[in-house]
Amino acid sequence: MATLGKIFVYPIKALPGVELSSVEITKGGTLSNDRRWALLDKKGRLVNGKNNSKVFSLRPRFDLALEEVCFVGDELASKTFQLADVKGLSNYFSERLGKAVFLKEDTHQGFPDDMNASGPTLVSQASLEAVSSWYPDLTLDDIRQRFRINMEISGVPAFWEDRCFLTGNEPKMIRVGQVDLQSSNPCARCSVPIKDAQSGKPYDNFYETFIEMRESTKPAWTDESCFDHWYRLSVNTNINAQQGDKKVSVGDAVDIL
Repeated sequence: MATLGKIFVYPIKALPGVELSSVEITKGGTLSNDRRWALLDKKGRLVNGKNNSKVFSLRPRFDLALEEVCFVGDELASKTFQLADVKGLSNYFSERLGKAVFLKEDTHQGFPDDMNASGPTLVSQASLEAVSSWYPDLTLDDIRQRFRINMEISGVPAFWEDRCFLTGNEPKMIRVGQVDLQSSNPCARCSVPIKDAQSGKPYDNFYETFIEMRESTKPAWTDESCFDHWYRLSVNTNINAQQGDKKVSVGDAVDIL
């Protein structure tokens, strides 16, 4: 039986996240507190591990009930910040990243990677286990930290999520508990998963290995014509506004409708 096995949100985009047992859906169709804040430079561009390697050195520890964050093992952060303390956090991040950056909040939709599919990303836990097996010195948790996917589905085989896509058919609905997620597209990955989540050091041939293994191990139900390339993992989704304030919880039943 397919169930929701894990939930992760990433309160500040590009930084490590928080594992939760349940989470509410916002009116904007996102998981509450997921990518609610982001770091921007003076020109309004996102600051992340792709354009500033010092991002990988940040070790936030969030208390979402109190909307607080502190930074582990950092002599520059001797206090706990309120997430509403935009000025204090902006100054902290500017000092740590070596350039002027500004913390910005969006409580409605946050800062999703795909603005056309702003719901949570979803993947089979077995898919992550399969990917970790392609890299002998990486663990399942290493893969989780690299790909930063919101929802993991237990009790299903690797790449179960590929069933959402068939040529000529509308993307399918995925029901998690009482919440319906409209699948959008297989999620194209960026350069961040190639790098170690703590040091930012690139993993030799990560991309090439992923492409080769993703294609060669695809299950029979995967429709190749739905994939313009194989550097894709997880499903991007949308949630309509009428489902705002509903909740998903670990253990919820999951079905592809």
